[in-house]
Amino acid sequence: MKIQLGDTIKDDKGREGEIINIGIATDKNDIAGESGVDAKEYDTELNYTGAISFQSEFGSYWCYFSQIAEVIKKNEFISDTSWMKEDSDIDIALNLEAEQQLGK
Repeated sequence: MKIQLGDTIKDDKGREGEIINIGIATDKNDIAGESGVDAKEYDTELNYTGAISFQSEFGSYWCYFSQIAEVIKKNEFISDTSWMKEDSDIDIALNLEAEQQLGK
């Protein structure tokens, strides 16, 4: 199952909350991934060792990847919006000027 920051999950103890951290272990003695790599997303089918932290209205919790029962709600936030921006008139004018200088 794919998870990402901002997803709402339920763990195997029935606790629900929004993922605020995904930690992947880089050392065999750090099974919760506390000193490992922080990730924005993770696919649990990769079977890495690590854990997530999640927040609910009742408090903060954590669980290992294997203890995530389900993703209840996917985060719909789009982090890369650069493709959505239109060129302004100034950008268009600068691009035309640059093309003219390059002889295009």
